[in-house]
Amino acid sequence: MQKIEQAEANIGLIGHVDHGKTSITKALSGKWTDTHSEELKRGISIRLGYADAVFYKCTKCKGAEAFMTEETCPSCGKKAKKLRKISFVDAPGHETLMTTMLSGAALMHGAILVIAANEKCPQPRTKEHLMALKISGIKNIVVAQNKIDLVDKKTAVQNHKDIEKFLKEFGFDAPIIPTAAHFGTNMDLLIEAIEKNIPSPKVDPKKPAKMYVARSFDINKPGARPKEIVGGALGGTIVQGKIKEGEELELSPGINNKKTKIKVVELNIAGGKIKEAVPGGLISIKTLIDPNLTKNDQMKGNIIGKIDTLPEAVSNIKMKINYFKREIADINIELKQGETIVLSAGTSTTIGNIVSMKKGLVEVELKVPVTVEKNQKIAVSKRDGTRWRLIAYGEVE
Repeated sequence: MQKIEQAEANIGLIGHVDHGKTSITKALSGKWTDTHSEELKRGISIRLGYADAVFYKCTKCKGAEAFMTEETCPSCGKKAKKLRKISFVDAPGHETLMTTMLSGAALMHGAILVIAANEKCPQPRTKEHLMALKISGIKNIVVAQNKIDLVDKKTAVQNHKDIEKFLKEFGFDAPIIPTAAHFGTNMDLLIEAIEKNIPSPKVDPKKPAKMYVARSFDINKPGARPKEIVGGALGGTIVQGKIKEGEELELSPGINNKKTKIKVVELNIAGGKIKEAVPGGLISIKTLIDPNLTKNDQMKGNIIGKIDTLPEAVSNIKMKINYFKREIADINIELKQGETIVLSAGTSTTIGNIVSMKKGLVEVELKVPVTVEKNQKIAVSKRDGTRWRLIAYGEVE
């Protein structure tokens, strides 16, 4: 029986809407992540998409063509050496779904920034997604200059220069790989760049377990009989420690915003059941929670951890604000007392009202409680007309 292997790292696919993030994911993993009915109808990603891929390297072939996602080298026919298994997190690029992207950033260890060669660089969401990486502390990125099949050489070269300038302005030094995802062009170069620039996270199994919940769902089939019904499932990624099947953990904010003990009935990854999970890759935990409480991502934003290690949820946050003044010039980004803002902490998103601004600290009353830790960075979005714009990050006092 083949051993079920957990992915080593989560790599985000980020960038402006319709620049080809989902197509790049498909070219690398073989999976089309837009499976929600509304996504298929509108042709954009709405929820976070997930797909796994295993990278291989041919020991006989030289250069980028030695990197692939097949066990057998298509060039020489020799069995390739396995490098590692990766989980891709496909984040939506549409402006109205920025909070979903921020939730995804909390799960990422590195990212592929997808920029279309047939559009001016940078586009609005390209900027915001790169700012989101800064907040999350993600420094390791690779750029896919996608859709090069739609432009001539002169346009592609100028676009490449614009990307270089844009990255420099944001303080990123990253390789830029020209790609045409629909044709699978230069996927070997992209894999090579990922292997060289996005390492797997270092795991410390001695730290107390902590996991961000990015999805929650009811896994029961319609019409299931009472004796067949099982508890709800929580999906996300472990950020430290390890989780074992059968152990008791804690959920915060929990049910009715009270810390809740849960039992790990079963652990699953894309390939099937596992007995123990560590940081890297995406996992789901089957629990004994009423599935009516976990359906439709209702428990997204919770944190799972070792009992008595998680902080209580709070309805009031004080934080020091750091504005993205240099990166945003088209709106007034300064916050005001009485203003309503959106806060994204980990995989949690909540609306808050600014009740005080004193001594460089902003105090926010939250509509929905969140679980945060001292010095944690929180993304701050402000209303700009009919949309929300990422304008700053706060550091929790």
